[in-house]
Amino acid sequence: MNLLRTKFVQTIVALGVVYLGIVFLISQSPAGDTKAIDDKLIAESSDNRLEMLIQVTGVNPLEGTANARVLPWPHSEDVGYQFKSGWVPSQDIDIHVDSVIGASNGGSNVYSFKKDVPTGGFDVQIDEQPGAGARSAIGWYPLDQYSFEIPISAVGTDSKGNQSTMNLLPLDYTKNIDTFDIRMVHGLWNDANRVVQLEDPKSFELAIDEFNNGESSSVFQAHRSNSTKLLVVIILLLMVTAMTSVSIMTHMVVAGKRPPTLSSLTWAAALTYSLISLRGLMPGSPPIGIFVDKLFYFPALITTLVCSLWILVTWVRREDFQS
Repeated sequence: MNLLRTKFVQTIVALGVVYLGIVFLISQSPAGDTKAIDDKLIAESSDNRLEMLIQVTGVNPLEGTANARVLPWPHSEDVGYQFKSGWVPSQDIDIHVDSVIGASNGGSNVYSFKKDVPTGGFDVQIDEQPGAGARSAIGWYPLDQYSFEIPISAVGTDSKGNQSTMNLLPLDYTKNIDTFDIRMVHGLWNDANRVVQLEDPKSFELAIDEFNNGESSSVFQAHRSNSTKLLVVIILLLMVTAMTSVSIMTHMVVAGKRPPTLSSLTWAAALTYSLISLRGLMPGSPPIGIFVDKLFYFPALITTLVCSLWILVTWVRREDFQS
């Protein structure tokens, strides 16, 4: 008994250490090269620029779309003046965002800002980037991932009516959103397959040339957060544990090694219904029929249901009436 108690304590301690290690690892948020790339682009960009602060506010995996908020942010008084949460253009500015749904006046994707009129940002709905990978489907949950491209161009008009392209610089302003981690990469307007990378100095030159020509293309990569993946793994382990425990108990009852009591029947039935509640705890409310359902949830549900029926049959066929 003492040996069993010792092993139990050791098991709990080992699980605690492993859990703390996992929590530490998933709590890390390595920025990678993102900050270094942004710093280099900022240093090489024109001071007379209009920064485009882009924030992804939601992802809809079923539709393959994302909602984003775009806030123009002047970096020079020649372009405009900054407020705490808005700005004032120093000239008429037209910004075009290639999106699925626009929210500008008239319903177009061109957002016009008049000189000396205080204003703010605007919301758009963007579609998934063409050529999405195989994991760009909800069936891969929680390993699904999506890419959304936000091409932006801008033109300024001075008081004489002369038009010129704006110097742009897109920057990521995304906060945490439910179940997803978002990462922005700087793509190229004229090369959809190329992104700005530290080991590719030429990509910086190409990006700066496009920014100075009033063109930018930002790609936002969305994948499930580590916390979401951890919770899904825990839920799946609970499903497997319920299925295994009911299967073992049913085997013992049917083999006559344990009595088919009413309490065992109640417990088996409760575990069957608990699986339905466990499925509803999956973050992000994935639809029924995803891959993990076919691999874990459906087998666990069917197995516990069959085991409950076998315990019921064995209990009904008992010759005694002991509870």
